[in-house]
Amino acid sequence: MARIANRIARLTMAGSLALLTAAPALAVSRSDQPVQSWSAMQGIDVPELLDQAQDMPTSDMALGDQPYCADNPEIRQTLQHDFAEQPVDSSHAGTQLWASDQMGTWTLVAPRADQTSCIIASGIGYHPEKDVEVYYQTAGLN
Repeated sequence: MARIANRIARLTMAGSLALLTAAPALAVSRSDQPVQSWSAMQGIDVPELLDQAQDMPTSDMALGDQPYCADNPEIRQTLQHDFAEQPVDSSHAGTQLWASDQMGTWTLVAPRADQTSCIIASGIGYHPEKDVEVYYQTAGLN
């Protein structure tokens, strides 16, 4: 009886380990997932945020609700560590598109001349086979 219990315990552990190992693969983006986006500030559309981002204080100096603005290494670290995102494109309206094949997420960043940036939009539905224009259009940057 103890031998059967040990075997069941080992099989359960092996199954759990296999599931944990497979979990990242289950999170991979799908090409058929709809692209959705959200402005980084409720009530303000992305084109307006893009214009305002150049004059916003960094988030540690902000006096209210505003998009996340920080120095470029902090933005890079946050997007890479928290969302597994990497730069994908920087050819549209002075923004950078970051995205994750693994998570299916994407983020629009507005770089500034002072080596800081602001996150102006984010979304889901990223897939590397989709044209990057889809993400800009979904965010309202045509």
